[in-house]
Order: sequence, then structure tokens, then C-alpha cells
Amino acid sequence: MDLRNFSEGTPSFKESKKTTSPAVGIIIFALLAALGLFMGISGFYKSEMSLDEAFSNGPESGKCVSGVPAYGSDHANFEYDHKLSFLPLIDEYYYLILPEDQDKMLLVRADKDFGKNFSGEDYSNITGIEIKGNVKSTSKRVRENFSGIDYKALRNGYYIDMLSTEMNIRWLIIGGYNVILLICVCINLIRNGVGGSPATAVGKIIAGVLAIGAFFCTYLIIGMLAQLV
Repeated sequence: MDLRNFSEGTPSFKESKKTTSPAVGIIIFALLAALGLFMGISGFYKSEMSLDEAFSNGPESGKCVSGVPAYGSDHANFEYDHKLSFLPLIDEYYYLILPEDQDKMLLVRADKDFGKNFSGEDYSNITGIEIKGNVKSTSKRVRENFSGIDYKALRNGYYIDMLSTEMNIRWLIIGGYNVILLICVCINLIRNGVGGSPATAVGKIIAGVLAIGAFFCTYLIIGMLAQLV
């Protein structure tokens, strides 16, 4: 065997360094930014529907219902705490409201103190509180936990969400954050290249703040998705 063709010494190998493409991350950030801004902005622009009309014909999807109910429940007819393991996500409280003739009922989602606006004796609206919120589809969990006469309120599968403004703001936070994140990622790519990290102290501080924002936005997204199941 001729060994002259073999080189002397220890053979060396060059590792192939594969750099992860940032394209996937950029696409995800762009989609989340578009979704958040669309959901947040569109939530503020719903066609109006009076509460009297909603009692008569039922609430319609894509509408914003407003009006003063004559009667309502002084306690939550259904409540549910969404949790991820030990981490609380969002608490939901649903109440029934009625018109003057008490002939029909509608379901609203509100905060835990909403029932204090109604009398514990005859359920009349003692504070004159106004109902205003977007119409949304009732989740399966809520429908299954209503029984007897209460179920009449869910005949068309919708409820009036008095927390619409809060939900819209949450979506805007998610959208706005991802717009800022997308801009920062692009700037970092231009300055430091693919796989590079901020070199300055200011850049590292911004990166840390963005990381905290990512956890917060993830928390918001999980909380809102939990309401759909």
C-alpha cells in the first residue's frame, strides 16, 4: 500500500456553520403585527344597534349594542377563571339583563362588580348603568353551563361584551409591540448581520425590554385565546 498520498499530521475538519434564517421570525412578527392592529382597530368601528332592537330581534354579529336595561342580575349567572397551570389569565363574568316588560333576556359579559348596579330584591337597574359592547359568539363552555330558563338568553348564540374596549386595547398592544419588534430586528440585521447581537449598552437594554414585552404579549394572546374554548 502506497502511503505517500496521505498527508502527515493530524487531519483537520472544517465545521459547516449554518446560520438560521431570520425570514421565518420576520414573517411571524409581521403577521402578529397585522393581526393585532386589525383586531384592535376594527373592534372600535362596529355599526350601532340599540338595546331595544337587540331585545326584539336578537343581537347581531358585527354590531355594537348600547342602551339602558330595565332589569339585570345582581350576581354573575356564570363565571369562569382561565388559568395556565398556576398563572391566572383572565376572569369572565356573565350576567342576564331584561327589558321593561321582562319578556326576553340577553347575556352580557362584564366585570365582577357589574351586578351591584341592580337591586337584590326586584333586579331593577338602580344606578341607570348603560350597556355598551360588541356582539360576540358565546363559547361552548358558557352555553353548556346555562340551564333551565337561563338558557333562553343564549337562543341565538351571542352575548354583548362590555369588555370590548379592553380587548381592543390588548390587541393594539400586541400589534404595536410587534411593529416595534419588527423594526428593531431589521435595524439589528443591517448593523450586525444575521445572527449578530447588539454591541452597545443601549442596544442590549432595548433587547432586554423587547424580551420582557414578548412575554407580556404572549400572556395577552393566551388569555384571549382561552376565552374561545
